[in-house]
Amino acid sequence: MTSVAQTLDPLLKDRIARIAEARGWAMEETLTAVIEQGLFVLESQVRGGLESGEVHALSEAIAALRQLPQGQGF
Repeated sequence: MTSVAQTLDPLLKDRIARIAEARGWAMEETLTAVIEQGLFVLESQVRGGLESGEVHALSEAIAALRQLPQGQGF
């Protein structure tokens, strides 16, 4: 996990370090928490209230639609 921290933008690294200090956590523990919480937020945005099976079906339908040739337009 420390290799992830080394590749971060300095501003992000500083923000994460401030969280670590405020919580009394090690950097690795903080990175794990930040990634986990960020994933929860992003997953909820992607799902838009849909259940996992519905998200999968919608993703497959969108992928299939993208394979169709473009129409002539109006």
